[in-house]
Amino acid sequence: MKKHLLLFISLLLAEISFSQSNNSELSEGNWFKFEVDTTGIFRIDRSFFQQLGISTNGLNPKKIHIYGNGGSLLPVLNSDFRYDDLQENAIFIAGENDGSFDANDYILFYAKGPHDWEINTTNNTAIHRQNPFSDKAYYFITVNNEDGKRIAPKIPITSAASSQINVFDDFTFFEKDERNLFAAGMQWFFNSDFNIENTQTFSIPFKNAMPNSQLNITIRGVSNSVVSSTMNVKVNNQDAFVINFSAVSPTSLTKAFAAEGFASITNSSEKIALSISYDNNGNPSANAFLDYIEIRGKKQLRFSDFQFGFRSFQQANSSGIVEYQIENGNAAFQIWDVSNPIAPEQIANETPGNDFVFKDVAGVLKEYVVLNERDFYTPTRLQNSRVINQNLHALRDINYLVITNTELSGQAQRLADYHQTNSNLTTKVVILDEIYNEFASGSKDITGIRDFIKYIYNSNSKPDKKLKYVCFFGDGSYDYKDRIPANNNIVPVKLAFDSFNLANSYVTDDFFVMLDANEGNMSVSHSIDVASSRIPVSTLDEATTVVNKILSYYNKNALGDWRNTITLLADDIDESGEEVLQQGVEKIADEIKANNPIFNVNKIYMDAYVQQNAAGGERYPEVNKAITNAIEKGTLVFDYFGHGGEDGFASERILDVPQIQSFNNENTLPLFITVTCSFSRFDNPNRITAGEILFKSKTGGAANMISTTREVFIFVGQQFNENLIRILMGFNNEDLSIAEGLMTTKNQFSSPQKFFIYSFGDPAKKLAIPKPNIRITKMNDIDITQSLDTIRALSKIKFEGVVTDNTNTILNNFNGTLSTTIFDKSLDKTTLDNDGFGIKMTFDSQDSKLFRGKSTVENGRFILDFIVPKDIRIAFGKGKLSFYADDGVNDKAGFNNDIIIGGINQNAPEDTVGPEIKLFMNDESFIDGGNTNASPNLIAVLSDASGINTSITAVDHDIVAILDGDTSNPIILNDFYQSELNDFTTGKVTYKLRDLEVGPHMLQLKAWDTYNNSSQTTLNFVVVSDAILNLENVLNYPNPFVNYTEFWFNHNKPNEPLEVQVQVFTVSGKLIKTINQNVQTTGNLSRSIVWNGLDDFGNKIGKGVYVYKLKVSSTLNNLVSEKYEKLVILQ
Repeated sequence: MKKHLLLFISLLLAEISFSQSNNSELSEGNWFKFEVDTTGIFRIDRSFFQQLGISTNGLNPKKIHIYGNGGSLLPVLNSDFRYDDLQENAIFIAGENDGSFDANDYILFYAKGPHDWEINTTNNTAIHRQNPFSDKAYYFITVNNEDGKRIAPKIPITSAASSQINVFDDFTFFEKDERNLFAAGMQWFFNSDFNIENTQTFSIPFKNAMPNSQLNITIRGVSNSVVSSTMNVKVNNQDAFVINFSAVSPTSLTKAFAAEGFASITNSSEKIALSISYDNNGNPSANAFLDYIEIRGKKQLRFSDFQFGFRSFQQANSSGIVEYQIENGNAAFQIWDVSNPIAPEQIANETPGNDFVFKDVAGVLKEYVVLNERDFYTPTRLQNSRVINQNLHALRDINYLVITNTELSGQAQRLADYHQTNSNLTTKVVILDEIYNEFASGSKDITGIRDFIKYIYNSNSKPDKKLKYVCFFGDGSYDYKDRIPANNNIVPVKLAFDSFNLANSYVTDDFFVMLDANEGNMSVSHSIDVASSRIPVSTLDEATTVVNKILSYYNKNALGDWRNTITLLADDIDESGEEVLQQGVEKIADEIKANNPIFNVNKIYMDAYVQQNAAGGERYPEVNKAITNAIEKGTLVFDYFGHGGEDGFASERILDVPQIQSFNNENTLPLFITVTCSFSRFDNPNRITAGEILFKSKTGGAANMISTTREVFIFVGQQFNENLIRILMGFNNEDLSIAEGLMTTKNQFSSPQKFFIYSFGDPAKKLAIPKPNIRITKMNDIDITQSLDTIRALSKIKFEGVVTDNTNTILNNFNGTLSTTIFDKSLDKTTLDNDGFGIKMTFDSQDSKLFRGKSTVENGRFILDFIVPKDIRIAFGKGKLSFYADDGVNDKAGFNNDIIIGGINQNAPEDTVGPEIKLFMNDESFIDGGNTNASPNLIAVLSDASGINTSITAVDHDIVAILDGDTSNPIILNDFYQSELNDFTTGKVTYKLRDLEVGPHMLQLKAWDTYNNSSQTTLNFVVVSDAILNLENVLNYPNPFVNYTEFWFNHNKPNEPLEVQVQVFTVSGKLIKTINQNVQTTGNLSRSIVWNGLDDFGNKIGKGVYVYKLKVSSTLNNLVSEKYEKLVILQ
């Protein structure tokens, strides 16, 4: 295809902006798509039809139709005109009158390429528009039984002309989108760095230039240098102008400055010679790049050997009639008026002789093309030219819309099907290319996505059929045109023009769901109309993982009292003024406590922990542990406010990528909120962020996130975080999905930084907040309406209670399990001022648990009892009872913060015996000294007639584990203990040890009962490398056997899916039986494979000795191990 840079003139069309049709043009018939790369007249012949796959045998050319709206950018304002569907173009077909498309027949049509000009006839100026989304425009061919639209002759004007025109205004530009300096925004530049080649020259053709006429030249470039610098421009060897670039401050968020220069010169040359020299002002590390060159001037209206377009500001600024005079124009093949690009008109010559003369009305800018019969552009065939019938215009009453590509559509459909079945939502998965075809004339113009969503939004027949949710199912990239390696622009995003400041250069999906008539230009005053969320995945494997996680949130395995917990994490003070970080989080904690006390707030304030100095800088190892424990124990919401980046949280690295990758919380997936800088900057494919890793983790992480993708200011983050939590927690009885909560917060917020705060995950998902209510009715057999007893140390307490609906009516059909946590009184703590700013903050903490256990709920009623630990704070005050119950489908929650705790039971019976302790690794079949993996689960089964002490009030009365004698790093396990169902005397600790060294280890565990009697025991175990699949103790039991045996083996891959094959051979080596089975064990022992002693054909095997091979494969890391053993059959 010829690479000519031609222009397109923007036209003002007095038509309505949308005219919805019921069916798409593509809904029936055979359609074929092709591309063009410039604006002008294109030629299609019979061979091109055959390349597309269209049969030309018996083809009547009168039945040929070409559709398309050109490649110019769609208008961003919703109220501006754009075609609603593909439009048929008027075309010229040579030789069609005989009804046969012969070898010498051809089609001519006018196409608009992707790039154009914005023209201002008042100022006689033109500014080029480089299409940021595509360097191609697309058209469609179909053949049917109807006659196609053809170019009509332009009606001649017989009135006299008031002025003659024999020159025209022309424009050309030179631009290459090759380099984006900071992987952000929409500004791309030439790849050549002026600091390497500081003088660069260009020769720009400007044929038929009018001699001694004014030529206007604009050049734009960019520089990032800590000192000011310049570009010196020469035109035709004469100094023209200087472009001045400001210095970049090392402390500024702005990393580069772009600037442009302009000159108006007198020119007669048909080749404009440009020389641009960069002066770095002595800074060798400076960089500078060219953006574009624009040239505007007048040309003689003269026909020669090429097609060209022309127009005249004189016509636009005159009145009456103007007459165009084209020198040698009579030799032209044809001349078209293409002012209406889908309906060109052929102009007739109004005078004999060599010239071409025609008249037209003045007062409007019109566009014309002179055709040369040997100079037509040729379109390009697509690899997949055939367009399958589609009909997005027929969609109506969609509540939940998923936009994705073909590869990911299967997983997208899983998500849609869930909501279709379970959420009373009408859902639809739509393929992105179909949107482009119907709403952007095949071009990848992101405004077409917005226009489609608006179309669906306005198509509902009833209010309850309104579009509510949009899911963008696929990754997005700052590179719309696939220039960078491994680009993953699956579902594109909206990018800011600003490319040099990551606090301003937003990436957002809000553009697609701002649907009012006056919206589209990203004003902070505009509102989002539909809740949206993105699932930024690039592969089918990632998509499957994320959808599995999203759907698991609705699964019964995800039920649990972790849903009563909110975790708040605050950064410390690294600079003056940053005390608002912890103060803002404490304010949120206070509001949750006051407005929704059903939640238990877990506060992790960095400055309340001891800071340590390490080789890499300041660190908070206990904060890292607290974060991991919070995630893995489970928390409904995890909210962080503080510094961060693409690799994690805070300069002290309290959360980093390896830590995220180690999270194991498949059934306790929180809403992860990060009000920090760039934690989830997903639109740079060459830099995978910590937020993306968290979201895509196969072993847990998060299934929904509200996260920042650019740098956010502290004061903006504080206010936004506070407003968001109020809405998500339902302080005013809001009942919104997570994405709706974010939408509501944004609509009430005025900072443009709201645009790049994203919702990742399912837009229809609501926080799994348990419904009310659970309440106690009796304490120690006395109705609570009479009086409430005091919870005293060493007293035995009995509670009775009920599960109710939100009107406090007992749910007699509720049968399930109650989880109860009883908290001691809150305690004031003070931050430590680790960094020496002289600022300490006092905050309340209620984290000492006196009891945590389970009880049975029958017909909506429950009973629980326990003995209060001796280690309570003796002073009297209000504690808190926290309740959670589920019946396997529904869950409920309640609380009581009127219970008084304090004092001691002076008549408590005597107890001097410590608890019984049994230790295991991964499961309770583990034997002391056995093998395990590098990150095993420690299981401690504890029992005592008085119950186990989990209070943290006293020093050295914790459940504590010491690994390999390292007393300086005790493992405190109080929070990981829970008593067994209906039995406060027995319970279990489950705690994940991490990344242990290969080899033997010893773990010592000490626990206390509620009377402060202690016991301790040890467990020996051997860690086997995770880099191998280790098999031990391979046997079959019973052995010998007659018709039943089990194959047992120990391995080092607990909780991993394993593929197991057992092959049985005779002693001579003949294979007689093969068993294949998938196995997944919580511990190290597998014993689920059984055999009845029959061969592969179901026949009985004779008695004797046989050999079997056990082969085990890990599906996660492709490790394989096998062992041979003998078995004996008795018959």
